Amino acid sequence: MGRPAVSSVLAMSGISVSTDRSLTGGATRVVDEMVVMLGEMEIHDIRVGELARRAGVAIPTIYYSFRSLNDIIAEATVDLLHRFLVPYSEALSDMGSAVQNDDAAKFQGAALEFIARSWSSEANDGIHRLAPLIAYFRQIAPEDVRLRTVQAREVAGLISVLMSAQGKGWIDCADDATAFVIVHWTCVLGQAVFYHPSFGALTTIDFSTGVGHLKYQTALRSDISQMSVTRNDTDERGASNI
Repeated sequence: MGRPAVSSVLAMSGISVSTDRSLTGGATRVVDEMVVMLGEMEIHDIRVGELARRAGVAIPTIYYSFRSLNDIIAEATVDLLHRFLVPYSEALSDMGSAVQNDDAAKFQGAALEFIARSWSSEANDGIHRLAPLIAYFRQIAPEDVRLRTVQAREVAGLISVLMSAQGKGWIDCADDATAFVIVHWTCVLGQAVFYHPSFGALTTIDFSTGVGHLKYQTALRSDISQMSVTRNDTDERGASNI
């Protein structure tokens, strides 16, 4: 069997998949171009005229589809978050497929891919890009629940799959899957404000004994007061439990 749709994995958790607002072709081009511009300049430097020129649409067309520039920024933020989560959703789908097909080896591989992706340099870069946009989104669109919906979906989906794996004996039943997932995502996203390469991956699933164990960890070995302030000075040694 192939990889199931992400929605089918999430259905296991009881979380419905919300649909984002429908956009016309011109409006989609505007959002796509806003995504590009947000990677090139600060929010306060973006102008509607430049956005319209780059998207190949007239300014009235923009205001026909969007209430304001902030409305477009909010759409672009939701889009960027979905893009950031694509590899995690794929790994989660693989984990769900493994559970459905009783394939322990596939589950282990997908789970390790999920963790590795979480602590990769690509994830760190994406988080640093997303964090200020998410903060701005909450200021300009406090009534918009889409980011919270994504948060609930990702957390509940991973918890559900890990609990299903516990039911099959692939993950130690004594481990608290709910606490692990919440701490995992809090630590991963917390890199935006508290990152240091010496910390290493702060969560893992350890399959060294055959049964997976959900663990918190750090690669930091030396006296924390002596922690290097050089960005590229990453401790390559193994991690220890905390």
